[in-house]
Amino acid sequence: MKINTGFVTNSSSTSFVVCVKKTLTEKGFIKSFGLTEESLMYDFYAKLYYAVNLEKKPIPRNVNLKNFLNEHSINIDDEKDYKEIERRFLAGENVYYGKLSDSGDYGGLSEAFYALESVIVIDNDFYFNAKDCAY
Repeated sequence: MKINTGFVTNSSSTSFVVCVKKTLTEKGFIKSFGLTEESLMYDFYAKLYYAVNLEKKPIPRNVNLKNFLNEHSINIDDEKDYKEIERRFLAGENVYYGKLSDSGDYGGLSEAFYALESVIVIDNDFYFNAKDCAY
C-alpha cells in the first residue's frame, strides 16, 4: 500500500463535443442555451463559452470518428448521442472536442459547474455534449 503524504488533489473534468455548421461564436453559443443578452445568466454562459473556445480542438476530417473519440478519452456512452455526432461529422459540420476542468482555469465557476454536471444542447446549427461527467 502506498500513502501519499504530499499534496493530494481530487479533481474532475468533463469531456465535451461541440458541433457547429459554421463558426462557434459567443452569441450563437449563448443563444443555443436559450438566453438573451438581457439574461441574468448571460455572463455565466459567456465564461463557459470562453472556456470551451480555449479548450476546443478540431476533430480531423480523415479519421474514424469512433476510434478518434476513444483514443482521446471522449466517452460517448449513449449510442443515440454518438449517432448524432457522427451524422453531423459526416455532414461536414465543424466538430471539436475538449475538456472542462473543475478548477475553472478558463471559465471560472461556470466551467467548474459543468465539469461536475452533465449537459446536452441540440439545435439545428449547434450541438454541445458534456455528458461525460465523472468525479
